[in-house]
Amino acid sequence: MEIRPAQKTDARSLSRIYVQTWQDTYLSVIPYGYLSSMSIHRHEKAFFHELSRNHIVSFVAEDAGRVVGFITGGFERNGDEIYSGEIYTLYVMKNLQRRGLGTRLVSALAIEFNRLGIYSMLVRVLKLNPYRRFYKKINGIYLKTENLPFAVEILDVETYGWLDTTLIDD
Repeated sequence: MEIRPAQKTDARSLSRIYVQTWQDTYLSVIPYGYLSSMSIHRHEKAFFHELSRNHIVSFVAEDAGRVVGFITGGFERNGDEIYSGEIYTLYVMKNLQRRGLGTRLVSALAIEFNRLGIYSMLVRVLKLNPYRRFYKKINGIYLKTENLPFAVEILDVETYGWLDTTLIDD
C-alpha cells in the first residue's frame, strides 16, 4: 500500500470513494434523499477543482494502482485561535478499514502541515459516525460538540484536536 500526494487525475477516484463511503456509513444517519442524490460526476468536478487549488493538501492510499482512500486538509476554516490546521475529509473504502490506512493518511497530512508551518490541527466529525473514535485512537483530544445544520436537519458534530501534530505517528 502506497501513500502519495493526490493529483488532479485522482478526482474521479476520490469522488467514487466519497460517495460510496457516505452511502455505507451514513445510511441511518443522513436523510436518504440526500444520500441517494449523491453523484460521482458532480463530486468529481468538485474534487478536481479542490485539487487544483494550492491551499489544499491531499494524499491518497493506493493499492496495486487503485486509489482506496484519501485525506484532504488545509488551514482551519472557522478562525480557531488555537488550531491552525484542519482535516477536511478522510475516507477509506469499507473493506480496507482498520488496517492502518487512515492513520498513515493522517500522518502524511500532519508531516506536510509541519513542513508548511502548521503545527496544530482539528477535525469535525458527525457524532453518529461510527468511526469517529478513530481520532481518539490517534491521540486526538475531544474538544466540543456543536449542532450544525445539514440537509434540512440539525446534526451533532464532534471536534477533535491535536495541539502538536508530531504526536500522530503511523
